[in-house]
Amino acid sequence: MDLRELRYFAAVAETGSFSRAAIKLGIAQPTLSRQIQNLEQELKSALFYRHGRGIALTEVGAKLHSALSPMLQQFDQVQREIIDQANTPSGLVRLGIPPSIGSTIVAPLAETFRAECSAVHLHVVEAFSGTLFEWVESGAIDLGILYDSRRSHSMNVIPLLQEELYLIDSPGDACAASVASLEEVRLDRLVLPGTGHGLRRVVDAMFHNAGIKVELAVEIDSVPALKQLVEMGAAQTILPFGAVHREVKEKRLVARPFAAGDLRATLVLATALHRPVTKATRQLVQIIQDQIVRHVDSGILCGTPSKLAPIKV
Repeated sequence: MDLRELRYFAAVAETGSFSRAAIKLGIAQPTLSRQIQNLEQELKSALFYRHGRGIALTEVGAKLHSALSPMLQQFDQVQREIIDQANTPSGLVRLGIPPSIGSTIVAPLAETFRAECSAVHLHVVEAFSGTLFEWVESGAIDLGILYDSRRSHSMNVIPLLQEELYLIDSPGDACAASVASLEEVRLDRLVLPGTGHGLRRVVDAMFHNAGIKVELAVEIDSVPALKQLVEMGAAQTILPFGAVHREVKEKRLVARPFAAGDLRATLVLATALHRPVTKATRQLVQIIQDQIVRHVDSGILCGTPSKLAPIKV
């Protein structure tokens, strides 16, 4: 016996007619008759009485139908639940995000994700790119937004945003020019995150290419602390605009892009190749991509969003 034969038998038993059952099942009546005959031969028992007004269940047929009905109902319920689960994201998604962009997109991202994926538990952690890279590789997080400072054969990466970097000053220290130059960077006052931050490696590369040796007296692995130090007039720093957009709007900080226009950092989305990407994670990827485009359009982020691409399963 197979499931198809049993379903055919149940349809005939419930409709009381081979012709009505064939219509319900969407098959030809001769095909249905052959399947029932096969089932009867396998059970070595007649399942239906054939008479002039139609058919009726035999004693064996009634016994089979009585046992089969709840089984089919339970199977159908499980099938529906599996299909619903496949179509509806569920489970846990762990997202890692760098502090330079976290304060900008996490709140609206979480709000949108909760509305669209109410059955999913979202856990967002903040760390610098070097740490996020290790967490993605180890499976500690399912998805990471990080600065693409290095490649790995064990990681699936899709570009997210070419983000412009800005020279950040306090209003009292900022030059009047609308754009900044390397000559304006005061190396004795420059404070940056440590080398574990992807942004730091981008900035170091810029100075290296310009032949400028940088030896920082202070490194701070905290974007809020960096901003506070600059706002006090005690330092300069280099950050993406999204990290300081509120302070700039409130005129507590001044952010100016570099004149060359080529000081950019590439934000990427990364997952581990050795781990399956769930439907919930793919949904989160789409929401993140949409949020990035929306924030660039509104001027909160400054840069060029990458062409949207699906992340590999």
